[in-house]
Amino acid sequence: MAHLLLLRHAQSAWNAAGRWQGWSDAPLSELGVEQARRVGRDLASSGFTPSSVGCSDLARAYQTARLLALGCGYRGPISLDPALREQGLGQWEGLTNEEIAARWPGQLESRGSGQPAEVPGGEANATFARRALAAVGRAAGRCLSQDGLVVTHGGVVMAVERELGVWGPDRRHPNLAGWWLEVKGTAARPVLVPLERVELLVSPLVVAS
Repeated sequence: MAHLLLLRHAQSAWNAAGRWQGWSDAPLSELGVEQARRVGRDLASSGFTPSSVGCSDLARAYQTARLLALGCGYRGPISLDPALREQGLGQWEGLTNEEIAARWPGQLESRGSGQPAEVPGGEANATFARRALAAVGRAAGRCLSQDGLVVTHGGVVMAVERELGVWGPDRRHPNLAGWWLEVKGTAARPVLVPLERVELLVSPLVVAS
């Protein structure tokens, strides 16, 4: 039985500033670097040894994946997949919640309730969900016999949650939170089963068994 650890990246510079990112390529903050290093050590202490590591091609995800991989002793290649990117957020990128609420009243609330309006100039919700789920499926197909790690973005984690029926409007998606997913099926048609939600900055990792 194989498992996939799907995680949101560590804190980025724009996370720290409270700005929406989308495809904007902010690097990790100094705190984010320390978060990823610490969690990498925690992964090693837990006995987690991934056979594959993949991530979005955006800097905040790649930097996190590289630091986690180093921390847990993984020395193989890191697979960058642009389809694991966050949703493109058009005119919202670089803005704070307050700025978005002032220009597009009610849209943040609709997004939080699970009925998101299309973001002006952004990637269509349905298009984003399709490519994100396909990308996670490809990553899962690479770890049918051994555990794998994927570092991505909050929107991708939520897309997976919605697909698997475990999303809720009260769900938080902090940095370095995500899911243990069991991988079944075949490389061409992997099936993901949600096992346990994890928040690695507040609780230790328990390796799924």
